[in-house]
Amino acid sequence: MNIKIISFALFIATSSNLLANEIPHNDQQAHQEATQGGIGLLAGSLIAGPIGAIIGGSFGVMNGHQQSQAETISEQQQLIQTQQQSISTLETELSEIIVQITQANTDTQLLAVKLKQEQHTYIDDLNQFANSYQFDIYFLTNSSDIHPQAKQGLDKLSQLLQRYPQLRADLESHSDWRGTADDNCLLSKQRLSKVNNHLTQSGVNPSQLLASNYGEQNAYDNSSWNEGLLYDRRVTISLSYFGN
Repeated sequence: MNIKIISFALFIATSSNLLANEIPHNDQQAHQEATQGGIGLLAGSLIAGPIGAIIGGSFGVMNGHQQSQAETISEQQQLIQTQQQSISTLETELSEIIVQITQANTDTQLLAVKLKQEQHTYIDDLNQFANSYQFDIYFLTNSSDIHPQAKQGLDKLSQLLQRYPQLRADLESHSDWRGTADDNCLLSKQRLSKVNNHLTQSGVNPSQLLASNYGEQNAYDNSSWNEGLLYDRRVTISLSYFGN
């Protein structure tokens, strides 16, 4: 009887081992259950014969299944831990990025305030300069020719107007009282045209020029014949700021 039991046990163990070997190694759960089942069959058959083999095999399979589940849970826990570490790293990096963005926004706001202040200062300085500027061009009697020195002044004014397109030049032409009002108006207009053309031909935008002809209306000296009449034969240029 003992010989039969031993033979039966060896047969079961060999069969279980062969069955376990037939299962792919990548299917660890099935492989482990088959191995544990074989061990249970062998132990059960040695202790209690065929019935013991069945009971032992069942317990072996259950034990193998539990071990397989425990290993799976352990692997999943390790995976979760790895993912949590990755999430923690990403959260740290995100926090640093948020801090950098916040700092950049603060710097941008400060820069905007500074630029606005500088713009106001720039406009105030330009306004102050424009309000204090006046350039008078004087002419000989019955002449509209611009003196060479006056042309140099007009060239500098041209550069100024081209550099600051926010400025406008107001040109006011005058004549002395001698002669008829119509002749003086025509002569004053010719002087105004000469100055205006010189500026536009040197690159000034015509929209920056406002020309007005007064003839003898605003003459300083309405009666004398002295050299003071020179100041009536003039084109007066003043500046004003009119924005962007």
